Amino acid sequence: MATEEGREGEVSKFDEKTVRAQRAARSENWKLFKKILEEDNKCLLENFDLFGNTAIHIATRSNNPRLLWELLEMLPQEDKWHALRKGNCVNNTLLHEIIFCTRVEMAEVVFKFEKQVKAPPNEPEEKKQLPLVELTNDSGETPLFRAAKLGKLKMLKYMAKHAVGDIRRLFVRRDKYSILHASILGQFFDVAIWLLNMDEKLAQLKDRNGMTCLQLLSNMPLAFRSHAPSMGTVKNLIYCLLPEEGYEIDDQDGDEDEDEDGSNVVFRKRFDLESGQQDMGKEPSSGPALSRINYAIWRTLAKEFNGIGRIWQRKRQHKLAEHLAELLVQKDFSWQISFHENFQPLIVLPVLSSKSDRIKQIQEMKSSIDIPRSKSYRPKTHNPNSKNYTPLLMAAGSGIMEIVEKIIDKYPEAICHVSQDEHNVLHMAVKHRQLKIFNMLKKKSAFKSLIFRITEEGRTLLHQISRMEFYVEQHLPGVAFQLQDELRWYERVRNIIPAHYIMHCDKDGLTAEDVLEMEHQEMHKEAKGWIKETAQSCSTVAVLVATVVFAAAYTIPGGTEKNGTPVFLGSYVFLFFTVTDVIALVSSLASVVMFLSILTSPFELWDFHKSLPRKLSMGFAFLFFSLVCTMQAFSATILLTIRLENHRNWAFTLSCGAAFFPVVIFWRMQFPLYKMVQRIAKRLFKTVKQAVPTTFIKYYSRKSAHKKEFSN
Repeated sequence: MATEEGREGEVSKFDEKTVRAQRAARSENWKLFKKILEEDNKCLLENFDLFGNTAIHIATRSNNPRLLWELLEMLPQEDKWHALRKGNCVNNTLLHEIIFCTRVEMAEVVFKFEKQVKAPPNEPEEKKQLPLVELTNDSGETPLFRAAKLGKLKMLKYMAKHAVGDIRRLFVRRDKYSILHASILGQFFDVAIWLLNMDEKLAQLKDRNGMTCLQLLSNMPLAFRSHAPSMGTVKNLIYCLLPEEGYEIDDQDGDEDEDEDGSNVVFRKRFDLESGQQDMGKEPSSGPALSRINYAIWRTLAKEFNGIGRIWQRKRQHKLAEHLAELLVQKDFSWQISFHENFQPLIVLPVLSSKSDRIKQIQEMKSSIDIPRSKSYRPKTHNPNSKNYTPLLMAAGSGIMEIVEKIIDKYPEAICHVSQDEHNVLHMAVKHRQLKIFNMLKKKSAFKSLIFRITEEGRTLLHQISRMEFYVEQHLPGVAFQLQDELRWYERVRNIIPAHYIMHCDKDGLTAEDVLEMEHQEMHKEAKGWIKETAQSCSTVAVLVATVVFAAAYTIPGGTEKNGTPVFLGSYVFLFFTVTDVIALVSSLASVVMFLSILTSPFELWDFHKSLPRKLSMGFAFLFFSLVCTMQAFSATILLTIRLENHRNWAFTLSCGAAFFPVVIFWRMQFPLYKMVQRIAKRLFKTVKQAVPTTFIKYYSRKSAHKKEFSN
């Protein structure tokens, strides 16, 4: 009851006139908004919404300089100074809110009033002398800082022209957070490039966590093409065909193109950062006429199709990220600080010799080491920068090819950089399973020197790949294939390290093989369960298909004559039915054999390296092929039954289309597994291709030797 009385006594925070003005602003009826405020200009400096904004703040959303000018003119002379500097609930001033406008004339109105209006005499002298661009909100951000943080390059450049004195003092917040850090974290790379052109020293600044801008960029793999999500075949083709030039930053001021409503034109002939638009690129002003024609064609297509525009925008973002990385790499010399005290340590051999003792040791280590449980071997996120490595090592751990290549190309000696905990670039690539970085480093002449490195914790490259500390689940169809990928990594690393490193023990007294078994124990257990269930289910389906096609072989379509001869014996459709039925039976039985061989396997750890995944892939391939042949046999049976052999051009097409529908669904759902079969076929083809020339060379060399011997 008391609560109801309290509610009845509450008074609305906003009067009726303010509510009407709020509705007009929400519906963007700015004429009505201005008319309501003209009735009582005293409410212009009062709180207009729940965020503490005034009506002047709200007027910035109109993007109409004339409206803002007229509202400021309504105020008395002594109130104009307060209107320009009054902050909302987080102390964002009028200039802080104007950065969202697309027209620089909005800021121009504020700067003109700033020059005309004088501060009241009772205000402190410090506030009187502080320009609007230097006023900070509760986060310590000036309008310039806020514009860079939110990617408003157009307003940033315009406001920077009106800053008094050395503008660089406004580029760092009071908590040492720089304006360049803010723009990179927001992935506004065009803003970051412009800021670097303004002040190169920003590249050397560190935030409160001790991170430079290049270190931040090295932890953003999705901003680069080498680590971007797959776009599909068609989109990748469009991405490659889009113009390769025209993404460089142009710091020249240019004329701003606008539509009739004042909004910026998205596609221009010239890419001008003054416009603040995320344009697709800068049309090549020189060069072959063919490239300019190509650019014009793609620009027209991007106007008509939003999908092409989005792909072009993504490509532009990748190019800007590469350009920014190139600028930051030129100013980064962190790789010069290297630690080489432990370049070739003594190899520590295991004290225990018997396998049983080693298993006991592993069991004891389980109690002291945090072994992953259940699905904890798949961490949702990983952070290669937990120890604040240099940008080179961070980029290697994140898989950013562009940064690693640029650093090594610019400073070849950087490849030998070693961190304080004895990690080099190869250790980071292996630990984080970055195959592209690994393959790139293999082509370098310094690769052999990298493989000898042993870390501070006594871990070789083989120990690094055996651990699952930084494992991230791959896009593979099942746990068995994920375990196979891990074992492939282990074999890949084992093939490059010195043979005696295999028996080396880390600080816990474990070899790499011991660590591999311990860390992958849960994954091995789940892989066994998954492959057993899959093989059992698929073998059931394969037996069912075999039963159907076996019965179909004795149920002859159309029946038989008195002497037992099939009615359609001379028909090509009947011959097609017979062949497909036999092939379906053979394929289904072959898949059953494959799946049964899986179920009778011992399921050891290294069985998942080649044997079991290969059997599963081949079993799926045979099962899929048997389904295809079964549906073909069904189509032939339909044609024979309804006696449409003479009109089979359309009937055969219709029946085959209906028959293939479930096959297509099955193929689409199990497509990742067939990609695995495709990879196996490619490997076999490569092996045969490499083996055949060798065989011919040996044959001809032996033949020539026999000829010489015979001639002698």
